[in-house]
Amino acid sequence: MRREITALHIRAFSHATEDIVKVRAAVTNAFGDCELHVHQTEGHHGNPISIIECSLQDASSILGFFSKLSDEDIDHLIRTLDERTDDDCHLFFKLDKQSAYQGSIKLSSGEDVLSVRAKVRSFPAKRELAVEAAREYLMGVLEHRRARG
Repeated sequence: MRREITALHIRAFSHATEDIVKVRAAVTNAFGDCELHVHQTEGHHGNPISIIECSLQDASSILGFFSKLSDEDIDHLIRTLDERTDDDCHLFFKLDKQSAYQGSIKLSSGEDVLSVRAKVRSFPAKRELAVEAAREYLMGVLEHRRARG
């Protein structure tokens, strides 16, 4: 059975102090042409917050997304898969929102981020197997990139 990442979900928060058009552009720059869903909510102090979400499920779009990350970021994901993967076979990571708006997709550990959840397919669906499946997939992304030159 092929081990792969079968879906990606991205979520961004646009606070009242931010331009929602720019946050939407950051999501689109990261994920490409996908259907954006915007939900309105309120913060702890009643401040308006827009939640922008998008999902990818086709293999070529998912590969295209991971191909936007640098080799260093993919290597970092590979090294930290164990702490990023949960019992439901989801891999979690964050992207720098400002960089994404400017067209550069890179990992972040800050607060101003796009949150990404990747569904990893493994059989049986166990965390340990999902970590290995994600490792194989990401190594494949690096190999694919190097083969293309």
